[in-house]
Amino acid sequence: MKKIISFLNTDIKIINSYFLFTIVLIILVCIGYSSYALFSFTKTSNNVIEGTVGELKKSGVDTLIKLTNNQNNSGLYTITHPTDSTLQIGTNEFITEYRYRGASPKNYVTFNNEVWRIIGVFPTDDGTGKIENRIKIIRNESIGNYQWNSSKKSNENWNNWSIATLNKYFNTTYFETVIDKLKIATVKYYLGGYRTASIMKDVMYQYERKIKNTTSNEFYYGTNPNSWVGEIALMYASDYGYAASDECTNYMDRYHTCVSYNWLSYKVSDEWLLNQGSSSYVGGRAFYIYKQGYLEENNNNDVSSRLMAVRPTLYLKSNIKITGGDGTSSNPYTLGL
Repeated sequence: MKKIISFLNTDIKIINSYFLFTIVLIILVCIGYSSYALFSFTKTSNNVIEGTVGELKKSGVDTLIKLTNNQNNSGLYTITHPTDSTLQIGTNEFITEYRYRGASPKNYVTFNNEVWRIIGVFPTDDGTGKIENRIKIIRNESIGNYQWNSSKKSNENWNNWSIATLNKYFNTTYFETVIDKLKIATVKYYLGGYRTASIMKDVMYQYERKIKNTTSNEFYYGTNPNSWVGEIALMYASDYGYAASDECTNYMDRYHTCVSYNWLSYKVSDEWLLNQGSSSYVGGRAFYIYKQGYLEENNNNDVSSRLMAVRPTLYLKSNIKITGGDGTSSNPYTLGL
């Protein structure tokens, strides 16, 4: 009997040892799994946080440039201009721009609680010689019909944008109504033009930025300045030209054949552009888009003789971020500082 009891006591000790070992093993496994899960969660959380912070740090310029060459059917394309020592920008280096082109690019943006459109991303002079990439936008609809310059002083060139009444209106009365004015950059606008609209878009781009005339009234009428530094202006003729897709190969005075390829075609009424006409005409002329879609140099009229649609155009500060939206008309981009 004693032997049986002794045997049972031995088995119980063995069983207790196995049980204790099993419990310890289970505890160790649980601790190990919990540590691994915590490590994995922390790592994932850190990655999410790092990714979120990275997105928040990214400027709107960087966000858009990633979409160039029609990524995600954005309609954004890269345009490169060669160096040219006769121009105010790009004298020593190539100029790379990113422009929205075609019939319906994804370039809608909410600005001033209104629908605007993004023309593109451009190396832009702030007026001091500092050049940064900036987003350029234009109001989707006209704010009304205005004269380019209603002042007809005998001692002034009427097509000088720096003193034009439309310029003064944009940058005083209209500017004060803009609730997003803190997002607007002060930049240099180029004021060159030409004697005729029978010209290709890339040539017009160059003429807009010429440093000076090489012959009388070639790019600038009389003593008009070659640039102006400010906030709000009009779009360039070349902006309108490059907005058409590559199917359009015409001179700009024949762009009525390209309206179905050009998202900037207004089609509602004639629309003023920033470019001056440089031809020898008393008082001076300026370019506009005829409602059928082609360019005119305000033929037989000076800048004070006609009321035309105007769409304010401006550059955003370089630190502006895109905070939402996808650029479609139903979900426009939103902007933040």
